[in-house]
This record gives sequence, C-alpha cells and structure tokens, in this order.
Amino acid sequence: MKMRQNFELLLPKKIIFGAGSVKKVGDEAKNLGGKNAVIVVSRGMRKREGFKELTESLNRQEIGSKTVCEVEPEPKIEEIYNCIKTAEAEVEEEVEADGGNLVIGLGGGSVLDVAKKVAADLGWKKIMIPTTAGTGSEVTHEAVLKVEGRKRAFVDELLTPDIAIVDPDLMKTMPPRLVASSGIDALAHSIECYDSKRSNFLVKTLASDAYKILKENLRKAVEGDEETEKEGKAKEEAMEKMALGSLMAGMAFGNSGTALAHALSYPLSNEGIPHGEAVAMVLPYALEFNGFDASVIKEVKRIIKDLRIGRAIKTEIAEMAEVVMQDEKHLSNNPREVRFKDVVQIYENLKNEN
Repeated sequence: MKMRQNFELLLPKKIIFGAGSVKKVGDEAKNLGGKNAVIVVSRGMRKREGFKELTESLNRQEIGSKTVCEVEPEPKIEEIYNCIKTAEAEVEEEVEADGGNLVIGLGGGSVLDVAKKVAADLGWKKIMIPTTAGTGSEVTHEAVLKVEGRKRAFVDELLTPDIAIVDPDLMKTMPPRLVASSGIDALAHSIECYDSKRSNFLVKTLASDAYKILKENLRKAVEGDEETEKEGKAKEEAMEKMALGSLMAGMAFGNSGTALAHALSYPLSNEGIPHGEAVAMVLPYALEFNGFDASVIKEVKRIIKDLRIGRAIKTEIAEMAEVVMQDEKHLSNNPREVRFKDVVQIYENLKNEN
C-alpha cells in the first residue's frame, strides 16, 4: 500500500517572471489597493535603471513612493526599527486609515528580508522584487537578521509577500563573484530541501528541476564573455535561467526548509563572510555527512572549485560548533542527527582542506 501524501504550500498570491516585468509593479500595487508605497533598497540601487523603471511604473498609477532605507548586507534587527519609524513618518494619515500603504523591496536577499519584516510588523501589503539570483526570499515566509551579533531566522506566515516580481534584466549588473556566491546559495537550497524532513513530492519536484537548471547555467552566468555578441547573449540567457532556478528553489525550500549546511554557514557569516560564500564553503561537507548522492557531491565540489569560492576561518572551531548546536530550526530539519563532535569534525576538515 502506497503512503498518502499530506502537505501544505505557502506562496505569494501572485508570482510574475520575465524580462521587463519590473514595469508591472504599478499595476500590481494598484490591484492591491495601494495608494502610497515605501521602498526598501540596497545602497546604490537608486542610481540604477531598475529603480527608475519601478518609480515610473508607480507614478503612472498615481501611487506615491518614497525610499525609507538603504540596507547593508547581513542586516541587524535594529534596521527594522529604523525603517519602520521612517516609513510611518512618511505616510499620510488618510492613506494609513484605509489600508492603502504597501512596502516594496528591491534588491538582494538582505533587502527583501528587511522589507518583508517591516511590512509584516506594520501590517502593510508587500511586493518583493529581487535583483540577485540566489536567495529566493521573494517567495518565502522567512527573514534572516542579526540579533546581538548572530544571525537569526524569523519564520512567520505574515512574512509571505503578496506579489513577487522576478525580472532577470535587473540581475545583469551583478558582479561575477556575487553571481557565483548567490548561485551556489540557490543550488544549496535546491539540494538541502530535497532531503529535509519536511520535504514532500511537490518540493522534491521543484528542487530537482531547480538543481538541473542551476548547475547547467551557473558557470555560464559567471564566466560569460560579453566582448562578443554571441557570448554576451549566452551569458544573458544563462542569467535568465539562473533567475528561474533561484525562484523555483525558493518556492521549494520556503516550504520545506534548509538543513545542516545553512546551520554551518551562520557562524561564518557572523564573522563577516557573505552568506552565499559561507554556504558554498560548507555545503559539500554537509552533504557528505548526510550521505547524499556521491555524484552530486562531486559535481558541487567541481562547481565551487571552478568558481574559486572560499575564505580562511578566523573563529575558534569549538565556538562555532556551539552556535551551530543552538540552531534547532535547521538541525531538526536535517535527515541525520547532528552531534557536537560531528560539527567540530566538519569544521576541522574544512579548515585543513582550505
């Protein structure tokens, strides 16, 4: 007798994908009843074409907009408080009274996490627009922020975006190292959620297809040579597929969670290593510990080596292991029980091999 499938999926009400789709934000904001929008961005985003297209789209629908904060990588919880204070000061009383306010996040994962938390705490509608292909934050109900110097994941249905707009054109300005690290993060999402304890048939299907798309296009997206029209086009197509793969991986892990690799990455991020690079450094070791398919591990190692991702570890191994063992969210989701000595051994192997 076959086992019955029981699961739930939590996703935005609407997901829009495609080149130039950022120009639809005004229409979507209007459909949500928006009359006034506060925008959360990354530093420098206001100088880019995508920001201009976003504000012009809002203007066409006569929706007022103001930028309330510029988010730095690995944001602290205090940034939420500051953004909320600024956002509340910017809205008009009559708009606030009839629920016409919304938050728009335009940027990488850190920006979207801040925007989602601000919107959830205010009770406002939210539209998320990623500018990197990696985090999948535009479709998840999770926000990762630093609390007292350590990364903490906030998980709540209220963090789910109302609308996600994924426009690959916004990702063309990503530097190669960011394409590599964010791409590996997406790859990790697709692999880890496949075997998580909360995985299900739909998650596995999304994860499997996302992995295939990401592994086939990550190197092309990083290494493409834009000096020739043909190779430039190939890189553009690879970047579009990376955006799709990242979106699919986000839809998958947002409904199943990640596991050991992400737990191992947090102490590295706490010492300043960007999230995507931290995940890349520990991913093969986590997969080996969990007994994942050897051919996939070999493939992942080759990709990471080709992309030259990796940094020296500064923090004491025992101290990092203590942090990992407190990460119940990720460890409880891992397919294999993780002990303190296991984490120590993984970090020692990582340190010795790099």
